[in-house]
Amino acid sequence: MNKRLLTVCPCVSSGLYIPFLLFFAILLPGCTATRYLPPGETFYNGAEIDFQMPQGAVRRRGTLETEMQEYIVPKPNDKILGARPWVWLYYVAGTPKKEKGLRSFLKKKIGQAPVLLKDATPDRTANLLTGYLNNEGYFESKVVPEIKKGKTQSTVIYHTELHRAYRLRTITYPKGRDSTYAVVLRTLREKSILRPNIRYDLERLKAEQERIEEEVENVGFFYFDDRYLIFEADSTVGEKKVDLTLRLEKDIPPRARKIYRLDKINVFPNYVLSTDTLPNTKSDTTMVNNYQYIDNKHAFRPRIITDVINLKKGELYSREARELSLSHLMGLGTFKFVNIKFTESPRTDSAMLDAQILMTPLKKKSLRAEIQATSKSNNFVGPGVAFTFTNRNFLRGAELFQLKLTSAYEVQISKQVSQPVNSLELGLESSLTIPRFISPIKIDYKSSRYLPKTVIKAAVNVQNRVLYYRLTSFNVAYGYNWRESSSKSHELYPVDIAFVQTKKTKDFEDMLTGNTVLSSSFVDQFIVGTRYSYTLNTQLSQEVAQKYERRKFREHNFYFNGNIDVAGNLLNTVQRTSGIKPGLEQDGRKVHTLFNSPYSQYVRGDVDFRYYWQWARHSKIATRAVAGVGYAYGNSRTMPYIKQFAIGGSNSIRAFPARSLGPGSYVLDLDKAFFIDQRGDIKLEANAEYRFDIIKSFKGAVFVDAGNIWLMRPDPETLENGEPNTAKRVGGEFQRKSFMNEIAVGTGIGFRMDFSFFVLRLDIAFPLRKAILYPEEKGETAAVVSEEQARQRWRWVFDDIDFTKPGWRSDNLIFNIAIGYPF
Repeated sequence: MNKRLLTVCPCVSSGLYIPFLLFFAILLPGCTATRYLPPGETFYNGAEIDFQMPQGAVRRRGTLETEMQEYIVPKPNDKILGARPWVWLYYVAGTPKKEKGLRSFLKKKIGQAPVLLKDATPDRTANLLTGYLNNEGYFESKVVPEIKKGKTQSTVIYHTELHRAYRLRTITYPKGRDSTYAVVLRTLREKSILRPNIRYDLERLKAEQERIEEEVENVGFFYFDDRYLIFEADSTVGEKKVDLTLRLEKDIPPRARKIYRLDKINVFPNYVLSTDTLPNTKSDTTMVNNYQYIDNKHAFRPRIITDVINLKKGELYSREARELSLSHLMGLGTFKFVNIKFTESPRTDSAMLDAQILMTPLKKKSLRAEIQATSKSNNFVGPGVAFTFTNRNFLRGAELFQLKLTSAYEVQISKQVSQPVNSLELGLESSLTIPRFISPIKIDYKSSRYLPKTVIKAAVNVQNRVLYYRLTSFNVAYGYNWRESSSKSHELYPVDIAFVQTKKTKDFEDMLTGNTVLSSSFVDQFIVGTRYSYTLNTQLSQEVAQKYERRKFREHNFYFNGNIDVAGNLLNTVQRTSGIKPGLEQDGRKVHTLFNSPYSQYVRGDVDFRYYWQWARHSKIATRAVAGVGYAYGNSRTMPYIKQFAIGGSNSIRAFPARSLGPGSYVLDLDKAFFIDQRGDIKLEANAEYRFDIIKSFKGAVFVDAGNIWLMRPDPETLENGEPNTAKRVGGEFQRKSFMNEIAVGTGIGFRMDFSFFVLRLDIAFPLRKAILYPEEKGETAAVVSEEQARQRWRWVFDDIDFTKPGWRSDNLIFNIAIGYPF
């Protein structure tokens, strides 16, 4: 359950719109700030770029205009409906007498200093833009400014004569004046980011120099620098072509021509950064795998540290090995500072480097207290308190141990619930994360870039819904997390055991009578299983892939997450082969038990695929497709409640309240609903969202969501006592021929405050296609419709949309407040 999301459905009164509009109609004209303009001066209203292409159309004109705008300074003041309210506030605040206070706050924090035409520098900016075009390969282009002056505001127009770009014809690399460089330089062409016929780009040439420097340093040239690489461009070869020649600087220092190997490697795990002091190397040195391990406190087992260092004595110096060593040591989570210093070895007969690996530990133990304001996707809100104890070196092996105690009081606030439900929750969770594989069998993990982790968890949680039930859950898990590459990660939990125990009140048991689906959710049971998850996220590899590219974003990105969850198979097989017979009767049949409680047997899988298309710096289309299916068999007739699928809410189909949609053609009567918590065995969902910038950190979105859930098996027609099942979800079963007609569709707009590290989101949505209850199904004497009738509920509701009607807004507009993007 997402504890940070809140979905509410307020009734928006049309009476609020008129005062709102009158406020802006009266206030904004007075906020133009033009009365404060100095005589003869005007506001700077920004710049326009006028392209003139004497040689015909030029590609990338839109990209060039966007990037040229970034070079143009200053930026004009922000405006709302033509007014400059922030400048007006700046002037109205006057000159504050104190650094703090209302006037100072208005002037410095909210107000904006006026940007006037005199602040612009058209001639200087035109020269800057001309230089930018030359660096991009448009050598013959030039920019001429023109000032378009108005009464109160002025615009600068930059007339740009844009010629077609020059392209590379040949790239010649140096052969090397001695054998030292010859072998290295021969391999550079194969990995070059330069190739014939691409546009000349100065930034790409610099990136190639950086790439070559890294390649050369990885084979031992410790003192080599990209300053020794010089590109010479000949643009006189004709046909808008350029011949590039890369040559080596003539006066390269002798040591930059040497290949260095590593000699002594000293490891200091208790380096004091503040005093820059090192322990005594004579009395506290231990030789570990050719490392001199110097530790006067003996806080770590030496091999834990040395095993993650990629620098090896006797091997060639490598920048990659240095960076990986730093990454691994910081990845242990026990150090706040890691640095590696290299010095030439005192030996005079060879090129050798000594390395000192300096590490400053974090505090081993810490205690953190948090006061929380909790909001969940099922409309439970309330305060909470959490205490977390952390030990960052639990067993002297950089293990991270955490013990977390949480408590919360919540109340359900929703117009769909006639009587608010109070909830008290208390949880205790312990986890031990070990930065290596701990396994009874040997695991061959070949990656030298990433550290695997072993995770052991144990938790207990008590949830008390006052006057209804108390649910106690226990969980123990043992598994592994490891990364295959920067974009690919794996998670495997071979042991994942949960036990759920419920104590119900008499009144609550009476409410569950006749509702076999809901009552099955509150049965004591074990879940003994194994789960695996695979994630591919090209956004994480973007930094690596774009390392030598000028663009700050990649146009196409993908995300894929696949999960498989299997429970009860091994345990059931052992019991059957051992001759243990079922001993507990449940749902009219005998089932196997574990410690006198039934256990679940099922298989469950789901996939989540996302595609992001960003064609401009401030515009993106994000799409998502989700599919999941679960099947209970053997010892179980239904999937465990916590393993079933739900749909709707702020991270799903936002036009429907959380868990209120489906399954299939079944429609929950919200006026009579006790719990709004519909779940199913099959889920299909698709989302598309256009994201754009409005101003600075304030962003917008337009979205469309579609999907539904279904049952693998229909609810029983009758109860165990032979009476009709009045809670049967008619139309909820998945039908291969008709499921596409049971897809709900919603749309809406969204607003986000995106501060990079924190995103606050508001989405306003309404349905376009939904299933509608028949009139005879409402009221105390509701009729039960047939399967065929149920599947004919679905309607496109375009004609019903009317934002001017309070009744329509109350029944259809859904306001979703959440933290983070939905996908």
